[in-house]
Amino acid sequence: MTEDSLEFRTLPGLWREYAATERSSAFQAGSLAETKEWQSCLRDELTALLGGFPGQACDLSPRLLEESQEDGFTCQKVAIQTRLGEFMPCFVLIPLKETGASQRPVIALHGHGTWGGAAIVKSPADPLGAALNQQLNYDYAGQLAKRGYMVFVPELRGFGQRLEDAEYQEGEDQWISSCYAVSVNALLLGKTLLGLRVYDVMRLIDYIRTRPENLADTLGCVGLSGGGMVTLFTTALDERITCAVVSGYFNTFRDSIMSVRHCLCNFVPGMAHLAEMVDIAGLVAPRPLLIETGTRDPIFPTAATQKAYQELQKIYTVFEATQSLDIDVFEDEHAWSGAKAYDWLAQWL
Repeated sequence: MTEDSLEFRTLPGLWREYAATERSSAFQAGSLAETKEWQSCLRDELTALLGGFPGQACDLSPRLLEESQEDGFTCQKVAIQTRLGEFMPCFVLIPLKETGASQRPVIALHGHGTWGGAAIVKSPADPLGAALNQQLNYDYAGQLAKRGYMVFVPELRGFGQRLEDAEYQEGEDQWISSCYAVSVNALLLGKTLLGLRVYDVMRLIDYIRTRPENLADTLGCVGLSGGGMVTLFTTALDERITCAVVSGYFNTFRDSIMSVRHCLCNFVPGMAHLAEMVDIAGLVAPRPLLIETGTRDPIFPTAATQKAYQELQKIYTVFEATQSLDIDVFEDEHAWSGAKAYDWLAQWL
């Protein structure tokens, strides 16, 4: 045996292990009752894998920080306490357009980016940020508010005002975040950054229910890229979300997270032994779910997205709810489409 014939790399062996791994909670149910039991068990297992959530919620202690008038909506900036001593900034977009007796609430989650939630409310003032926003069609929270939705835009951990001190920041220009620092510290404590973000959104839902406005019983959640990830996992675990749009994320772990360079915040230890992404999405069923995928998306390949979507259809079929699942395959790269999303939300909210 020659040296050239020896494998010195690590990844091929890990990929073989992944291919040979039987997911302990893969969807295999045949009846509706079995599927509901599978969902209940997987929710508990997934919560534990993410690091668990506090047994008792702290007081929200909401604070109004500022208020401004934007094109088509009033923008409030509030802060709520999600964990004891930890506050999350959140933009609340109150539409000027009257759409009925009650406001239809939607949570809009931003992706990776220096500006955090502000960038999906309106385009940043600097030319680089404005150009990137136009390229990604990124101000989807503002677009929703102008369509009459009451939109809640939380600042996800590691971005915008939730950046850690300078020595714990990484990236450059529009890609600065503190994902690495928060992730590795969380992992040492048996937690994950994804789990921390999901719980923050759950606390935001608690806050939404305290608002003085007359709100509809429905609740939407949308997000692109990293925001799509948090949308998917939060909707899977919290049934108070009644309709979701996941853009530029839904795929398979093997074809995206394991095969393309991604931020550390995407990784949950042991996930490959528990479930694939389609199983996580199966926890949303039978609630309405729209998937967006760009045909030229370099980090979430559309072929794998469409393959996973076909698998997801099987779970919705058990619920006889295939009308509640749809996909928007659009000609673009990693971006928010909206071609189907706005009609989808109008249909279900």
